[in-house]
Amino acid sequence: MAQHKNPYISRVQIKNFRNFLDVDVALDHKQVIIGENNVGKTNFLRAIQLILDKDYSDSDRQLTTEDFHDSIDKPMENGEEIEINLEIKGYEHNSKLKAQFVDAVISDAPPTLRLTYKFIPNKDEFEKIINYKYIIFKGNNEEYKFRNEDRSYINIYVIRALRDVERELKSNRNSPLYKLVKQYEISSDHLEEISDALKEAAEGILELDEIVHIKDTLSNRFASLSGLQTDHQITLRTFDIDTERLLYTLQVYMGLKERPVSELSLGLANILYISLMLILLKDKTILPIIKPEQFDSLVAEDEKGILSQLYEASEKGNYILKKEIEDEDIEALYNFMDEHNYRHQAFTILAVEEPEAHLHPTLQRLIYREVLHNSNTSVIFTSHSTYITSVTPLNYVVHIRKVDNSSKVFSTVNLSLQDKEKRDIERYIDAKRGEIYFGKGIILAEGITEEYFIPAAADLIEKPLDNYGIVVCNVDSTNFKPYIQLLNTLNIPWVLFTDGDYYEIEEYFDKEGKPKTKRIYHIIDETTGRAWGYKGNENILNILSTLGIIAEDEKLDEEEIRDNGCFIGQYTLEVDMMNNADEDGIEILKNIYNELKSGGDEMQENFEDALDTEYYWSALRKIEGNISKGRFAQRLADELILQLVPDYISEGIEAIVQKVKDSYE
Repeated sequence: MAQHKNPYISRVQIKNFRNFLDVDVALDHKQVIIGENNVGKTNFLRAIQLILDKDYSDSDRQLTTEDFHDSIDKPMENGEEIEINLEIKGYEHNSKLKAQFVDAVISDAPPTLRLTYKFIPNKDEFEKIINYKYIIFKGNNEEYKFRNEDRSYINIYVIRALRDVERELKSNRNSPLYKLVKQYEISSDHLEEISDALKEAAEGILELDEIVHIKDTLSNRFASLSGLQTDHQITLRTFDIDTERLLYTLQVYMGLKERPVSELSLGLANILYISLMLILLKDKTILPIIKPEQFDSLVAEDEKGILSQLYEASEKGNYILKKEIEDEDIEALYNFMDEHNYRHQAFTILAVEEPEAHLHPTLQRLIYREVLHNSNTSVIFTSHSTYITSVTPLNYVVHIRKVDNSSKVFSTVNLSLQDKEKRDIERYIDAKRGEIYFGKGIILAEGITEEYFIPAAADLIEKPLDNYGIVVCNVDSTNFKPYIQLLNTLNIPWVLFTDGDYYEIEEYFDKEGKPKTKRIYHIIDETTGRAWGYKGNENILNILSTLGIIAEDEKLDEEEIRDNGCFIGQYTLEVDMMNNADEDGIEILKNIYNELKSGGDEMQENFEDALDTEYYWSALRKIEGNISKGRFAQRLADELILQLVPDYISEGIEAIVQKVKDSYE
């Protein structure tokens, strides 16, 4: 209910640990970590667990030589160290956290904690390495140890990818349902009343003739087999009615037929489990239910009368928090409870490996949109699901990839985009199911024609994109800037294809006789001697300049533009293709138009006449008006020949393939 978000890890630094030689990455309140298999997603969580996981033993935190990065030769013989630093923000609203971690503060603006793990050599008086030890400390002083008591305030809980949800939800003391129930501190007197009533109800079963006979028979058999054993009295009970066991025998049932967890699909069981964990980990500063004696005690401290305003008495005498409360009232209530409710609670960061396990894509989007956008719990997901990344806010993405001989971690937390650009790119990612995050390399294209044409062209030049993990992203515009920023931030190689949109400048006089100029598009270069330019080049130079890749107003020639990953046609892809085609290529275009057109012979003759007279803009207009560029390109992809592929397309494909190769060598 509280509007404050739970504390979160805002920065991670890792040196010499497993996949990570030297990592320094900023994080946000929630994170979706993506990356290929074996790139280090689990090890990234493991680094955090070494400090924050309260279930880790001393032996779990004691590393070995195998935990050093592979590039380090004989690390423990040479005295190498492993170091992990975590910075934590978002804790300052809670007075108990502030008091507990006063020694961990490294900044007040914004309030920031630092926790450090070191695996270091233990040396004798002669500086000879005896063995290795680990230390964990707060702030910048190794004397301020970080202990299990501290983990009872801030910790991490990791749900593994290969999890047995049914076992986790079974009735026992480790069940999240049992832990949730215990947080409510149900009155022991109430539980005793229920236990006595159950015992009384069970007496009828135990007095049945059949049950009595079974008990007597079992007692006699046990006595005959046990020999001198004198204590052979056997008692039958229907179930254990101990008050504590009453709580952890609670189980969840689903649906109208009340199916147990064992009968649920794995997907639904996962949803149930994660739902319970999110409720369990909520900030409990504001109590949803207050017992009468505690309520009276708190009211005595409540000078503003906020408790009486926001709680209402139940039939059982408790006080229940109202459901519809204004934000300012919640803020006031949180501050009051933080000061006067001295109940201890832990703030737990929830990490879930592959949360998409066994979930239908629609459910993935529905559930994790809610978790990522609306939950106050700090959450870290590792995922291979495009359906989850598609609903991930732009600043929550973390990308782990191999760079040279180690894994590097890149995040979007500091990605600087205008609000409009951010909304545009999030809409694109949502519509395209987050595919832009998962390519080893990305081709940015401005239209539907390129989306169909480029993969087919890559096959023709024997560079099939799938073989290199390259994804074509049609951004449906020439606004490449935010996409380039995103890809550069995540260190994903890219190239882009865009139309040249050649134009000539015509001079004329307006009605008042003043000299004017205008751009004339949709012509083939007629070498008229008029001034001319390329709209595509101008757009790309502006983008590169705005991003600081080139100097402002710097002019680049065609080769230099391509060196910056930008491949620009002369007119549009369709016209460039027609201009490049030989007789076989023109015949293919005619045949496809004939197959797809809705009209008769005259429509076909007009199209063929436009191609034969090299009036390609007219031919393109007929495709757009009578078929659509997308449908035509889709059909053309099946019959594409090399002579229809403009040079800038093949050169761009070669370039992105080489970039991907270079990044994985």
